[in-house]
Amino acid sequence: MAKNTINLQQDTDYNILLNKSMDLNAVLTCQYYTGNTANDIVGFDFSPYSGATLVVKQNYRSDVPILSFDTIDGSLELSAIESKFKIIKTAQELENIQIGQFEYSMYLRSTTQKRRAFLSGKFIIESKIV
Repeated sequence: MAKNTINLQQDTDYNILLNKSMDLNAVLTCQYYTGNTANDIVGFDFSPYSGATLVVKQNYRSDVPILSFDTIDGSLELSAIESKFKIIKTAQELENIQIGQFEYSMYLRSTTQKRRAFLSGKFIIESKIV
């Protein structure tokens, strides 16, 4: 699988790395294997879902998010055709976020499911001069 591709059978715990000094415009492809060979790869179908939310917190027990992405405000985009999602923030929006390792959870929404757990993992913010 290519870089920035999530194998959903193995990677429901997927780490996201962010450079604080740059805009975040990350596109992640979601795929899974349906058979025994490398050719049996299928893209995740986002079409049944009307939206999604990705919430970053200090840790899973924290009540207050430090950062959030949502299809409602356009900071998270789902692409049913390409089996991808994109998370977007400007460097200015990330300016007051501290450097460190946090935890995130991503949920999908549909008419039948208000909150379907989809992905979780570490959300790592570092400061790199590029």
